[in-house]
Amino acid sequence: MATTATVATSAVAVETIKGFDSIDSARETLFQLGTETLQAERLMARGKEALDVLDANLFEIVKDLSYVEFMKVREFHIAGAVDLLDSVDAAQKRWERQVNRISSGFTVKNEKGESVPFTRPKSESKDAVRKAEAKAKEVAKLAEFSDAELVERRQSLLSKGDDASVREALKLGKEVKRRNAESLDVEKAQTKALVDKIVTRVKELAKAGTDDANDLLFQVAQLLG
Repeated sequence: MATTATVATSAVAVETIKGFDSIDSARETLFQLGTETLQAERLMARGKEALDVLDANLFEIVKDLSYVEFMKVREFHIAGAVDLLDSVDAAQKRWERQVNRISSGFTVKNEKGESVPFTRPKSESKDAVRKAEAKAKEVAKLAEFSDAELVERRQSLLSKGDDASVREALKLGKEVKRRNAESLDVEKAQTKALVDKIVTRVKELAKAGTDDANDLLFQVAQLLG
């Protein structure tokens, strides 16, 4: 059974409203306007929810893509709108609006593990693409070797001493460094935190000026040489 809401009415009698032939005409027109406004707002809310889902879906697709892959996604996306008789210009602008919403509403992890806003991949020169592909192939070729094996091969190549061997040894050294870059960053961060803690404690002891504090400072000085 449907419920009927009670609408507060004006205590002042109104016989006519300017612009309407009669109060009945005004009631009918404004009743319809109120109904259609409600329907339109509900459609807007559903449209916003649908857009949020579509934005999230597109983000999941493009978040890790290269520039050329990103542009191919753009091509397919625009074609989907044009297929429904949308103009190319309007479809391109719609793509830009959606990418802008993703950029302002979604984050990705950078190389340091920090959350940063999503940014569309940048165009790469042919030379940059070639170098990236060569680097990827080199990494894949060395993937079967452990760090210890690479270090051993590097030492063997360096012992030969010729230019070709030295160049190859440098490549192996860079690969070992690349693999361990993250752990090295963690180690550096831990070391910095320890140093900061020691400096803070030394300042506290110096400020205290007590015999015990001075003894501790003397011990620290001896340890540091």
